[in-house]
Amino acid sequence: MIKRIAGVAKVLVPLVVAFFIGKVIYRNWQQVREAEWAFSPVYIFLSVLVTAFWFVVRPWVWKLILAQFGYSLPYGAAYQIFRRAELSRFVPGSIWHYVSRVYLAGQWGIPAAACLAATLTETVILLLAAIVPALWSLHQALPFLEAPQRVLLLVVPFIALGLMHPKVLNFGGRLLARRMKQPYVELRVGWARLAGIWLLYVLIWVTHGLSAGLFIRGILEVPISLIPTLGSSYILAWLIGMVSLIAPAGMGVRDGAFGLLLRSVMPLGAALTVAVAVRLWSVSIELLYTMGVGRFIHSPAPGGSEAASGNRL
Repeated sequence: MIKRIAGVAKVLVPLVVAFFIGKVIYRNWQQVREAEWAFSPVYIFLSVLVTAFWFVVRPWVWKLILAQFGYSLPYGAAYQIFRRAELSRFVPGSIWHYVSRVYLAGQWGIPAAACLAATLTETVILLLAAIVPALWSLHQALPFLEAPQRVLLLVVPFIALGLMHPKVLNFGGRLLARRMKQPYVELRVGWARLAGIWLLYVLIWVTHGLSAGLFIRGILEVPISLIPTLGSSYILAWLIGMVSLIAPAGMGVRDGAFGLLLRSVMPLGAALTVAVAVRLWSVSIELLYTMGVGRFIHSPAPGGSEAASGNRL
């Protein structure tokens, strides 16, 4: 019964949030009309260019983490597996992109336990790295959050930091391997390497936030000096969507949070309209890098000479 209710909620909540976002935009349509909309192809092109770091480097980092579990993949294969699996985030339910990545990696001989452990490790580091640029806008978010979300937003990073310890990761990996009846290769990596990966993800987040800020500047006449604030708010909204634990890809929840954060620099109607536009932009860019750019990234067939290896790099 509880699972059925949760399943309905995962579909219903984004729709309800989207309805209220649309309702607020409609009620404040005069603000939307009066906003200084200004289409700038240069800034939009720059946003597409800068966000390449997010879409192209993240699969390489996942490949690097997977190698710490003893399995290597050619970059082309890692890119195709990562990007295609990420599209599953838009399906209601919080596990489908993990399931998709395990399935696709399995075609390359990657055991399910190793793939899932590497993916969870990457998710934890991604979450921890997002906190750094999000701190710039954290003071704007707290007044709009309910008490449970405030606690989660502040506590989850410390939980994630604890989970990132190599001993904890190996303990979890062994449990996963036993559950899935798969062999387990111990993760042997020091804090220094994990810290290096974390710093790289901080840079990835900064560029991704910058790309969102550049896109907003490309459709709305805002001071260039506001781009860092816009980017930080975008990342903080992503974190809020993550701790909501209910909407697929944070859909609806993230957009509403982003609109409320933007309220400090523009009227509410315009802010929510921009948040919706950024959502459409992010989905379009993701499809571009998955379906378009992915065609130009060579991926040898599974089982060939460049297939995954069980030898530690």
